[in-house]
Amino acid sequence: MGLMDFIKKQFIDIIQWTESQDGTLAWRFPMADMEIQNGASLTVRESQLALFVNEGKVADMFGPGTHKLTT
Repeated sequence: MGLMDFIKKQFIDIIQWTESQDGTLAWRFPMADMEIQNGASLTVRESQLALFVNEGKVADMFGPGTHKLTT
């Protein structure tokens, strides 16, 4: 990856689900050309659960609340 590719990459600092419709069982956050910033904030609302998956395996699970991501 060249320097310009690195500079163009977007860093995510807040992750949250904002859709208001019911009935979604699972949703994949679009990560193309994006990285989660160290210290980013993850907001999980009541009745939600956030799973982070790495190479097909569950890496971490978060319940309702605001979480600071440190990796």
